[in-house]
Amino acid sequence: MSHRWNTRWAGLEVASVLADKSRLALQGWHPATRQKLSILIVLETGLARIHETRHPLAWPKALQPIFTRLGAFTIDQVFTPSLDRILWLGITWRDDWGTAVHGFMVIELTGRLTNIMVLNQDHIILGALRRPSANANSRSIQPGQPYTPPPAFANPCITHTVKDLPPAAKDLATLPEWSWDTFCNDLNSYRLPFYHLRHEGHEDVWIAPRPGWEASPIPDPDAILDELFWRVDRERRIANLQQQLVSHWKDRYNHLSAKLAEAENGARENPETYKEQGDLWYAYQYLFQDPHVQEYHVPSLSNPSQTITLTLQEGKTPPQMADACYRAYKKSKHRVAANQRLVTVLSEERTAAKAAWDDALAPQSEEELRKKLADIAPRMRHRVQNAQQFRRFTSQGGYDIWVGRSREENQELTIRRARPDDLWFHVKQSPGSHVVLFCGKANPSLEDLLDAAQLAVYYSPVKHSSTVAVDYTRRKFVRKRPHAEAGQVLYEREKTLYITPEPDRLRRLGATSDKLATDI
Repeated sequence: MSHRWNTRWAGLEVASVLADKSRLALQGWHPATRQKLSILIVLETGLARIHETRHPLAWPKALQPIFTRLGAFTIDQVFTPSLDRILWLGITWRDDWGTAVHGFMVIELTGRLTNIMVLNQDHIILGALRRPSANANSRSIQPGQPYTPPPAFANPCITHTVKDLPPAAKDLATLPEWSWDTFCNDLNSYRLPFYHLRHEGHEDVWIAPRPGWEASPIPDPDAILDELFWRVDRERRIANLQQQLVSHWKDRYNHLSAKLAEAENGARENPETYKEQGDLWYAYQYLFQDPHVQEYHVPSLSNPSQTITLTLQEGKTPPQMADACYRAYKKSKHRVAANQRLVTVLSEERTAAKAAWDDALAPQSEEELRKKLADIAPRMRHRVQNAQQFRRFTSQGGYDIWVGRSREENQELTIRRARPDDLWFHVKQSPGSHVVLFCGKANPSLEDLLDAAQLAVYYSPVKHSSTVAVDYTRRKFVRKRPHAEAGQVLYEREKTLYITPEPDRLRRLGATSDKLATDI
């Protein structure tokens, strides 16, 4: 494909770059023919690809600095140094003084992290969409560093090993007429044609027929790739929408089932037991004339073979105990009646939810799914808003860590949500978020404490300091400051940790991640 693209794209003047999340489109034209051309670049995991597209795009312009600083540019050449999915574009752009600058745009569609980088002629990185720091699982991609490609796949034309072949080529290697020399010579001389392959509902584009697949030679592989991509994209959108709808009605059905079981259990309550106890208190009150007697076992009025224990509470008389039982009898009757009504309502709602769940599983169009999701959107938004209260993390030991995002959330988290023995964290003598490690009476490990303390530092104004003191104590030793604003507290019996910010720990917790770069 790179050989074909080099013929078609060389000289292409890219006037604009459009962006939609992890998808980009280079839009330009050839000066000689004035033919418009759009190049689609998809960086999504599982869909990563690059090809020409004729699909109408209403995306906004890319605002990433790598493109805003680059401006318009011309594609001079297209090549791939190896069989890896890394495409190099030789490009020319103008600097701030109008001088032509030559360099490269490297599009990585392989490895754990897809990326786009701009290099100068010496292969020094000028900018990148994603700029991860070096760790055990990734390379460092930072401006000013030499470009280092990801580890290359073995070249099967050098190793002559079947396991190094692409999956489709492994099928060909089983044929009697297979020849390494013929295959590699055709591959290196760009003589292999493109085929549109079909098999049991699956479609693909490759450079040779595959055994058992229907194969049709095609002059324009980009057109087929584009058609297949947008079809798969639509199928994924439909599957995602359907999953949302199914998940909503499944959760609704399970919620109603739990509520129904609770109501049915409440409807089985027997109010007569309270009434009988009240009658027994009046019938046997004479037994409690001795102030030293607090408990008697008496026969049941409804079933004399059984005994009921009457226990006199301190400071109460038998008539008062009887009155309390009669009050409980009335409340129990009301509860039973209310639960019986609730059982009817919940049964009907659960039946409707099951029907909606079954309907959500049926094949339907994207438009139908969007309409149904729009109908339940207010309920779903309410659920999401409740679920998103506080920043939520999980420590290395599995404990929940919640972080307040405002003064009101700090107060809600510390005063109302945290339990007495949970651990409360806050940077020392500085504003910042309240952090609670939900460990209860357990003794969390040092790593758990450091996780919570790192979050307390990160969500405070002193997060860029080299060392930060973080106090922590049990929640029961934290109290609201009288007459103060929300979130202001007093605490005691604290211990102190001295924290040096650790980016790797924050990444593990999910507080930070390798995002699109904000400057070139």
